[in-house]
Amino acid sequence: MLNSAASRTSQAPIGRTIRFPGALREKIVVDAGRCGRSFEGQVIALLRRHYGEDVDIAPHPSDILALASASFADLSESDLSLLTKKFVEKDR
Repeated sequence: MLNSAASRTSQAPIGRTIRFPGALREKIVVDAGRCGRSFEGQVIALLRRHYGEDVDIAPHPSDILALASASFADLSESDLSLLTKKFVEKDR
């Protein structure tokens, strides 16, 4: 039987929400400012230093959709229709 660490590494990444107590958040903000990073950038840098380069933050779904929508901005209606016709859900 696989141990839990081995089974976790064979699975797809799982996003989690991390809540920081106010005092810890302030320490990270100060440290981030000293390093010229955002809060999130500093958290990622700390996690990567400890756990390696596999650590990342997934963008919010609305940010992903906004980027996808922006990628269609300069397309003609006919090109857009060709690209998105498979995205339309069929009636069941």
